[in-house]
Amino acid sequence: MNDQKMKIEKYYVVFHGKKTGIYRSWIECAHMIIGVKGSRFESFESESDAKDALYKYQRKEVEAENDIKEVYANIIFAFVLGFMIGVKRCKNY
Repeated sequence: MNDQKMKIEKYYVVFHGKKTGIYRSWIECAHMIIGVKGSRFESFESESDAKDALYKYQRKEVEAENDIKEVYANIIFAFVLGFMIGVKRCKNY
């Protein structure tokens, strides 16, 4: 048997860093997270697991963004509706 240790290939997913993505070495991953407050990454033993994790993370981000947009739309709608009601009341005086 070979005395050298088998190199285990890992895939690093940067969820929050300088650039979100999948990196094939710790050095590449480290460059994306060092100096970024609240950086987040995770290592995976297979590329498919890394891709799945990144896809799920990105879906959550899109869903959260859509939720925020919906809240803003509701605020704007309420403001416009309130403004229109106020204008109508002023016309009645």
